[in-house]
Amino acid sequence: MMTGLGALIMVSLVGLSAFLVIADERRGLGAPDNGTMAAESPYAISSRHLDPEPLSLTEVFSGAEVRLRSGDAPYRVTLTHIDNVCETASTGAIGPLLRQAGCSQVIRASMTAPYGNYQVTAGVFNLTDAPAAARVGDRIRPLVELGSGSFAAMAAGAAPGSDPMARPGSQVGWHDRGHYLVYCVISRPDTIPIAADDPYARQITADLLDTYLSGEVIGARALNL
Repeated sequence: MMTGLGALIMVSLVGLSAFLVIADERRGLGAPDNGTMAAESPYAISSRHLDPEPLSLTEVFSGAEVRLRSGDAPYRVTLTHIDNVCETASTGAIGPLLRQAGCSQVIRASMTAPYGNYQVTAGVFNLTDAPAAARVGDRIRPLVELGSGSFAAMAAGAAPGSDPMARPGSQVGWHDRGHYLVYCVISRPDTIPIAADDPYARQITADLLDTYLSGEVIGARALNL
């Protein structure tokens, strides 16, 4: 009976928190497998030892817009921030997790999406190496689902470190590529909780995590090493 009750509680928790998380950790989508990136490869982004130059704010968010495809409406960038204290972009147990993984900087932006005016905070953490980034990516999900930590939703006018936790009904997504971890926090402008199958949220996650941050920003850095 106790086993059955425990299973029921866990199912209820997962069901309750499912709407909070996109978190399809599409690890390294379009990138070489971490195990195949040899140390001598000019494209290796498997560690800060091989990729020592810190990211710059303009390298990640260079202007007032992020436009992914010609002719498409852009994401409007309203605020950007760079910090070498990674906890400023996280809340709860995720901050210590990033610190243990050797996080040296976080670069992020607050944006308005071209879909339904959804509000987005998206960014990239610079970790020690690919295994550290993978471990962090794996350990974030239970923390978010149980309410033990999340990513901060950057707000205009907020002092660094005082950003609020992603509010209930937001969706958060993340995945690692090389020694980087990219993430986003998405919320509706009307504060209505985002459904797990919300098409706008799925498109925003694909646009910003897969296409822009992983593909264009980190992909360009890998090619230039």
